Amino acid sequence: MKEKLRVLQVIPKLNISGAEQGCFDVANFLVKNNLLSYIATSSGYRIEQLEKNGSTVIKIPVHSKNPFTIILNIFKISAIIRKHKINLIHARSRAPAWSSYFAAKLTNIKFVTTFHGTYNFNNFIKKFYNSIMLRSDHVIAISEFIFSEIKNKYAFVNKNISVVARGIDASTLNPLHVSINEIDKFIEGQSLRKKSIKIVLPGRITGWKGHKIAIEAMSYLKKNIENDFELILVGPTDNIRLKKNLTEMITNYALENNIKFTGPSKKMSMIYSLADIVLSCATDPEAFGRIPVEAQAMGKTIIASNHGGHKETIIEGMSGFLYSPLNAQELARTIQNVISSDLYKSEKIKNKRRKFILENFTDEVMCLKTLNIYQQVLDIE
Repeated sequence: MKEKLRVLQVIPKLNISGAEQGCFDVANFLVKNNLLSYIATSSGYRIEQLEKNGSTVIKIPVHSKNPFTIILNIFKISAIIRKHKINLIHARSRAPAWSSYFAAKLTNIKFVTTFHGTYNFNNFIKKFYNSIMLRSDHVIAISEFIFSEIKNKYAFVNKNISVVARGIDASTLNPLHVSINEIDKFIEGQSLRKKSIKIVLPGRITGWKGHKIAIEAMSYLKKNIENDFELILVGPTDNIRLKKNLTEMITNYALENNIKFTGPSKKMSMIYSLADIVLSCATDPEAFGRIPVEAQAMGKTIIASNHGGHKETIIEGMSGFLYSPLNAQELARTIQNVISSDLYKSEKIKNKRRKFILENFTDEVMCLKTLNIYQQVLDIE
């Protein structure tokens, strides 16, 4: 049956997480291609931009895990489906997926889910709660790592599962769009040294992002190289106690002159531009991991922990290097090898890195694959 595509994406909030970015990108792609985009969400600073771009956003409490609210949301989502003649609903989180599943049944429309994380569990109830993400007409896994998690952890596997890697906006993350003056202004404002080798670790100050490993690696690095270097920690502080502990580590290692907290930045293309080397030190496997992809789009050498999605987005020796998770000495040796080889300076390899991302991990590639799944589920050519 041929139908006009009317997609309702359901997501708890619309801010800046990976799942939220995916929703944002797909919504804009649908509008750009003269298709109808609707989103059910509870809140988020990106709602205004989506509405300006042409999506219809309906606010309902889909962020809630309260069983009664989840049940009420079934009927609220069903009403949205009927009012706007939705024919496909795409849920991007577990609580709203339960509501969306039953709403899709009540209104006889197609249901798609995206498996955005590992969704760990330690009992049957939590496993059952997670399993809603596999009860759709088609499941999207955001990486081969997540696909393997699904296969290994669940007794049943939906026959319609596709891997659609997350994508980045390569037009925004473009080294040609960053001015030297902008970089110089940041360096001066943060009291950084112009001629130092700049190692950037983007990420929230939270336990599993690996800041402790990076700081420990800097202590080894300082003992083994003569080059002047600075580790720049860019991101918001989620854990105040952890930041205090990290500051104490820096003092104990006498690295006050080598490590700088700069806080969050809305100009990540500029941050990547000033970097010589970019780190992604997650101690737990990333479901996908945007940092290696963003860094390569800017032509930068990435060094990342060897697990999860990192293993799918890094070509060893060309785009970057992988080190054993939690091994600070190996991380330090890897940084030292990159510095001594001058690999991070090669313009030819920088161009190869960006080309690799443009061919495989852009938001355009992600959206085209997602649209293809929508059309496949609805039998639309």
